Amino acid sequence: MRISRRQFGTLATASAAGLMVPGLAQAQSATGMHSFAAPAPGKNTHPLLAKRDQNAILARIQGLMKRDGVGALVIVKPENVAYSTGYVSRFAYGPGVPAGSQAAAVIPASGNAQLFINLMESDDAPRMTDDVDVTAMPGFVFVDDGTPESRQERSATIDPLAGFKDALAAAQDMASDGKIGIEKGSLLAGLLAYLNSQVPEDRSLNSEDLLYEARLIKTPWEIDILRMAAQHAERMMSRVAQQLEPGMNALVLENMIRAAGWAEDKEYSMSNMAFQIGIGPYWGVSGSNRNYEIKQGDLMRIDGGGTHFGYISDITRTWAVGGSPTSKHEEIYDALYAGFLKGLELLKPGVKMSEMYAEVRAEVEKSPLLPTYARGHVGHSISLSPLLEDHPLFAPGFDVEFEPGMCVSLETSYMAAEGSYAPGPYNIEDSFVITESGYDRFTTVPDSLVWDGSLTTQ
Repeated sequence: MRISRRQFGTLATASAAGLMVPGLAQAQSATGMHSFAAPAPGKNTHPLLAKRDQNAILARIQGLMKRDGVGALVIVKPENVAYSTGYVSRFAYGPGVPAGSQAAAVIPASGNAQLFINLMESDDAPRMTDDVDVTAMPGFVFVDDGTPESRQERSATIDPLAGFKDALAAAQDMASDGKIGIEKGSLLAGLLAYLNSQVPEDRSLNSEDLLYEARLIKTPWEIDILRMAAQHAERMMSRVAQQLEPGMNALVLENMIRAAGWAEDKEYSMSNMAFQIGIGPYWGVSGSNRNYEIKQGDLMRIDGGGTHFGYISDITRTWAVGGSPTSKHEEIYDALYAGFLKGLELLKPGVKMSEMYAEVRAEVEKSPLLPTYARGHVGHSISLSPLLEDHPLFAPGFDVEFEPGMCVSLETSYMAAEGSYAPGPYNIEDSFVITESGYDRFTTVPDSLVWDGSLTTQ
């Protein structure tokens, strides 16, 4: 269902006034209720999340632990807690929340994962996970289960180390003679000091690389979710391209993109959106609204997408508003697209990511307009990183070879400021999964700046 400019103006005005929430925009734009099967007894989880294979993901982590002599892992980064247990903690992702203070997971060398969660989330986590043991961290919220223990007086001040202490104690019990792995680079000083006071230095190791490696090869369920997320982002961008017209004020862009995102969430699986925009002469990524009248031929860029069960989407669409790009804009886009096509040729098992970077850069630099394409990378892995770009990168020094089961985004990005040949925001980006013979494409970027969003409207 399309939203007319009049309807969108009404929705945007109401949203700006605080009268609407994104879910309402989604409900009002839907063509009808989607039916889902009733949940299994004792469960109240999304039917897609119910298909997640916890055992397959745990086996991958534990296989790497065995290889590296790790007896137990303490996981504190929110995205890795989500990866290892399937539970996305709303508290752990909050701004300014130290990693490990609101959610942590402990992975033994064998057996179930153990999740330590904020008391406020202890109703959600057991029902939304499978084969995960859940322990509630102390909290000031009053959860009455009829027992005297639940009705004890609570302080408004709680120990921010409490959950981490319990997780570390559990890991010490599980580790036996093995080492304890932990993402040391993610710990603030207080948590790191406590770790060092409890675990001898020769018994602990930094597990960040192990978890990056674990996340690199996806299970079939993860591939399906990342494909769904990318295609949702593509539909969202298509909807915006169909609605955006010269003469609009760029102030509407943020609301327009968010309304389109919720409207296209046909699976009811998106939890939030993260995107960068550029319009006309503005190529910055702050996300702030701009009081600027959009002109015929202005370049529009949307980069990013929604988050589904913790898994992100990261594609980009760049087009000329009104379908009238200048010849200079077309020349730049063509040079970047040539580099993107070169990347497609190399997107297959056995090719090193550093080689991909060199070949794509060399192809772009064949254009006299871009003799130096000083871009730090031309792609990256994708999974659960809230920063969208997961390691490893398609960049110098990353000699990781593509393998079947990797999910990646290939991109040729270029921010042209005033003083360049054709100022404006550019990026060409799609997502893929590597297969035995090459790649499976999740989305298809336009080969031209003349695009009206009609590629994906279903």
